[in-house]
Amino acid sequence: MIGIALGVLLVAWLPRLISFPALTLLLALLLLLCLLPSCRIFLSSGGRIQIAGLLFGVVYASGWGYLNLSQRMPMDMSAQEISVSGTVTGLPQNRPAMIRFSFDVDHYSPTLPGTDLKHLQLSWYHPEGEIVPGQQWQLKVRLKPPRGLMNPGGSDYETRLFAEQINARGYLLSARLIRGPGESGAQQIAYLRYRIAQWLSRLSLTDSSEATIRALLLGDKQGLKDDQWRILRQTGTVHLVVISGLHIAIACLIGYWLGSSVQWLAGRILPGQADIRAYRIVPALLLASSYALLAGFSIPTQRALIMALSMLLPGLFNRHLGIWTRYQLALVVVLLLQPLSFYQPGFWLSFAAVGALLLSTAANPVSHRLKAIVTTQWSVFLGLFPLLLFWLGQVALIAPLVNIVAIPLLTFILIPGVVLGLLLCLLNAELGSALLNGLLNQFWLLLQVCAPSDGQAVLFSRPALLPVLLGGLAALLLNLPRWMGVGFFALLMLTVLIFPPEQPVDQGGFRATVADVGQGLAVLIETNSKSVLFDTGAAYRGRSTARFTLIPMLESRNISQLDRLIISHKDNDHAGGYADLAETLTVNGLDSGSPAIRRRLPAQPCTPGDSWEWDGVRFSYIQPARLKQTNENNRSCVLLVQSENCSILIPGDIESSVEQQILNEHPGLHVNWLVAAHHGSRFSSSVEWLNGLRPDWVLFSSGFDNPYGHPAREIIDRLQLLKLNWLNTSDRGAVIIQSSADHCLTESYRDQKKRYWSAG
Repeated sequence: MIGIALGVLLVAWLPRLISFPALTLLLALLLLLCLLPSCRIFLSSGGRIQIAGLLFGVVYASGWGYLNLSQRMPMDMSAQEISVSGTVTGLPQNRPAMIRFSFDVDHYSPTLPGTDLKHLQLSWYHPEGEIVPGQQWQLKVRLKPPRGLMNPGGSDYETRLFAEQINARGYLLSARLIRGPGESGAQQIAYLRYRIAQWLSRLSLTDSSEATIRALLLGDKQGLKDDQWRILRQTGTVHLVVISGLHIAIACLIGYWLGSSVQWLAGRILPGQADIRAYRIVPALLLASSYALLAGFSIPTQRALIMALSMLLPGLFNRHLGIWTRYQLALVVVLLLQPLSFYQPGFWLSFAAVGALLLSTAANPVSHRLKAIVTTQWSVFLGLFPLLLFWLGQVALIAPLVNIVAIPLLTFILIPGVVLGLLLCLLNAELGSALLNGLLNQFWLLLQVCAPSDGQAVLFSRPALLPVLLGGLAALLLNLPRWMGVGFFALLMLTVLIFPPEQPVDQGGFRATVADVGQGLAVLIETNSKSVLFDTGAAYRGRSTARFTLIPMLESRNISQLDRLIISHKDNDHAGGYADLAETLTVNGLDSGSPAIRRRLPAQPCTPGDSWEWDGVRFSYIQPARLKQTNENNRSCVLLVQSENCSILIPGDIESSVEQQILNEHPGLHVNWLVAAHHGSRFSSSVEWLNGLRPDWVLFSSGFDNPYGHPAREIIDRLQLLKLNWLNTSDRGAVIIQSSADHCLTESYRDQKKRYWSAG
């Protein structure tokens, strides 16, 4: 089984799928190992099984990859308008003036070359109808490939879409309902979940209570507010509200207890019924499976249910399997169902938590109940500690103490209380709603009391892979029997996570990251001890791209404050992320070229001619003092960053007239990197500007297939005519440039993280 898991993981790590001829050869070798007894001469039975498992894992995962690539819209294809008919699946996500939903395709036209669309993610802006699971629609949609933004530290949305088998994304142009939801069919469970959600919305519940019940009962997290997520993270109790293995385990325990009660009664009435395992195991698995279906059978619930099945089914069929064999079986089944689980934090956290529990129970058996609870929480905390820092960048240090109290309360008070309250709502809606509101208000009040203020007792760190591996080894050693004598040594090993070795920029050099923020601009410049952010990306419908691009990137670099934030001008695609950044980070200085920004925010003007030096790197504003053509774009700050060997120029959205003024005022100016003005607009990046600066690289920050056509075709033609290199964030993800004493290095993040499903 380990061989199968390794084979699946190997394919998930490949930058390119194995070719069909090579797969055919591997399949032949697999058959040879399985069928020919002569192989036993060269390999032991165990070795042959593991090699066969490895080959099977590689062939299976490669086939899964080829199948999903054949259904996905080509990643370099521009947006297409098509007519599509099919069925709404899953719960729709309701947002201000928009509904997002999943759609299974029955038929579409015109056909797209090289693809066979099956599953879409669609948005309906200002919807004119209700989206219900199981409905059949005839839609006209505008589709784009399922691309994601690629930045250091950011979530890999593109991988998530591929893992969920989303073949394309788009929005509705027109819609015609063909048939409403049926009483039967594949979407019957989803329709039931929708009806329950609608019923909850009609009760007299507070927003907090309704969101919590939807999360606990239906696995629908969209109603939880930012403050609630903050409390859950600070107390290490996200797993209490978000459906996880804990909830499936509770369902199993309740079913097991009910089955035991039935078994006890049967034993009193019918002789010989007292020791039939089916009485306990079948109700446990039925209740866990029903709960997983009610929660939408999402990937986390699938993972938890598979774990429960692997642990309980062997006993039902009187098959003796060791506990670690069952653990491996669950691991393999999860990977076969979802070969890209390797890239999901929940996969690692789930199996690490269960592994820590099993290891702790086997190595340190205790009979005292309270001591067992404390030991269990400590073991799980240690097991998850390295992974939480690696995947999430933070660990709530008080989590073991909070969970010692919170998990029993959830199991014996909250969940039974919610079930009782919902049943009471069927008889008396007002009384049941009052009970639910009171119960859930007390739950959140308790967590709020436990939550430390302003991030206290929360460890923030983004360790590299090697410290995480050492931390995982330390957690393993600390869960081994005490006679091993390695406890103190293991605790010392954990310090590599608490105090990870930093990788500062060399003195006298700088690192600049042109972030992939879609159609917008954000450039992070780091010196040995300082950091500057030029622009903040855009905001759409109240949420900025900074939340899932810039802020995670800053956290991954362990940057908690910006020494200077420059907002070049007031356009949304440059200034939209300011509010989220200011709420999350300390901003020591704010500059802007826009009078409108300076009236609204405590910003200073980026005065032409001003300059300063940090860590041997010189920063200068070089925009003209008197503009020939005054408009908001031409008011942009123009920042020149120079080390001894390398330089980058960031001109905001200036037009060609301002470019000419800068050339006249700074004759002989040469830069290594030029961020193209106005994302590559045809009104900027003139031939004189490009020929005068002669940059080694021109960097475009634009959205894929954006409606403005950036970068313009004539700009690309100019670069080709002048034989200049260029990179575009929409194609290559974030562009990372490094200035040091001996080189000026240019890299793209998408190339660093290249996998077989990645664009580019």
